[in-house]
Amino acid sequence: MAPFMFDESRWIGTAAEIDRVLDLVPLAPGAAVLDLGCGPGRHTLELARRGFRMTGVDRTAFFLEQARQKAADEELDVEFLLADMRQFRRPERFDAVLSLFTTFGYFEAAAENQQVLQNVYDSLRPGGVVLLELMGKEALARVFKERDWDEHEGTFWLQERTIERNWSWIQNRWILLAEGKRSEFELGHWLYSAVELRWMLEEAGFSRVTAYGDLEGRPYDHTARRLVVAAWKV
Repeated sequence: MAPFMFDESRWIGTAAEIDRVLDLVPLAPGAAVLDLGCGPGRHTLELARRGFRMTGVDRTAFFLEQARQKAADEELDVEFLLADMRQFRRPERFDAVLSLFTTFGYFEAAAENQQVLQNVYDSLRPGGVVLLELMGKEALARVFKERDWDEHEGTFWLQERTIERNWSWIQNRWILLAEGKRSEFELGHWLYSAVELRWMLEEAGFSRVTAYGDLEGRPYDHTARRLVVAAWKV
């Protein structure tokens, strides 16, 4: 799925995304930042270029190898770790934790997703901030489509989506048609409203929880495109 999820346009847009992130949650020069669910390192690498001390955590070895190679090519000092966010925890090590591009909510047991937020809280220093960016339940309800398809260099990506469990879960069926072959994948994740995510963050110990409708900091209202939530550890 990498050619669709991380195509050239997405890489090109990374610097602008980080500009918006830093406008929402300004960080001191050289701050220690954890990119949780870093994938191939789009945001991790961009922040490292700007002088932040970066750690990227993911459970997909393929993406981490790509990220390490890019860091080596640019002579960037970045720590990339193969780890499960349900277990990863470094007490009071980071000034900020980022969870971008819908990397939160994939564990079927609700308690495991709550454990991730608890790990994040424990890993932040006092005064630290977490920023989560994902598709909010309210925003999805406005634009939801059962089926969709994309094409990239002769490869077709067919997508089928179903809403389950009283609008708390989305199940995705993905079909790739490439070079005469058909591959099929299924994955699902939780759907959170702004208030549900706020409750979870407060349960983990966070305060000053603020929701936005996108990385530009617009209100989370009926026009919201994404759900962006910032929360601080006192």
